[in-house]
Amino acid sequence: DNPAYDQIVQGYSGVMSVTGDADSAPLRVGYPVADTIGGLTAAFAIAAALFRRERSGRGDMIDVSMLESTLVTMGWQVSNWLIAGVEPQPLGNENMTAAPSGTFQTGDGLLNIAANKQQQFVALAKLLNRPDLAIDARFADREDRKRHRLSLKAEIETALATDTAENWAAKMNPLGIPAGPVLSVPDALAHTHTRARGLVKTFENARGVDKPVQVVRTGFKLASGDPEPGVPPPALGQHTAEILHSLGYSEQRISHLVNEGSVGLSGVTKD
Repeated sequence: DNPAYDQIVQGYSGVMSVTGDADSAPLRVGYPVADTIGGLTAAFAIAAALFRRERSGRGDMIDVSMLESTLVTMGWQVSNWLIAGVEPQPLGNENMTAAPSGTFQTGDGLLNIAANKQQQFVALAKLLNRPDLAIDARFADREDRKRHRLSLKAEIETALATDTAENWAAKMNPLGIPAGPVLSVPDALAHTHTRARGLVKTFENARGVDKPVQVVRTGFKLASGDPEPGVPPPALGQHTAEILHSLGYSEQRISHLVNEGSVGLSGVTKD
């Protein structure tokens, strides 16, 4: 019976316990992740119920738990505990499954590198002009690198200091070494890739504002046509009268509600 707010569910789910590093955890994820996952789970549940109705001809009652939705997305943290009895620990930007895999300081900004495979690490060592790293006993294989990840990180960051994150990423990806700079939200939205995909849609004439309004579409595309927002976000109270009419309210009753301050209509003030 308790209210389910994102902040509360993040704490209940264990998400905060594994966010940050040993010095900073527990931390809240930087956006309402539990709210978002709950909504995505609801959409998936609706799709599943509709599919079942097509087969059985019967409707369904959907019960979506924000807590459960969040827990089941936590992958290896949950599985490591349930199967191996290993309690998850906060590792900051490090990837517990591999090294070097995490965030590294360059000469200008942070760079994410995910050299999880042996051939990726060898290629990285060669690119950094440090082929000795690939034959160093401390870094010989995946498990060795995980045990000595901090020493390896220091060696790599020394080499990365000679160039920028963007330039290093441009060198690494063609060699099969997954890499990318750490961007701000504005930079991510303005990125060439994001623009090419048409993620952001602009409405030049949105009601109630004196400037263009930008929104994002869904995170997927379809060969039959991309789903996208057809109208800008409504102004406050824009559809109040329409909704009240659909519920059987008369014009007189709606006017009374507006005058007493119970509801607001876009562009309409109390008499």
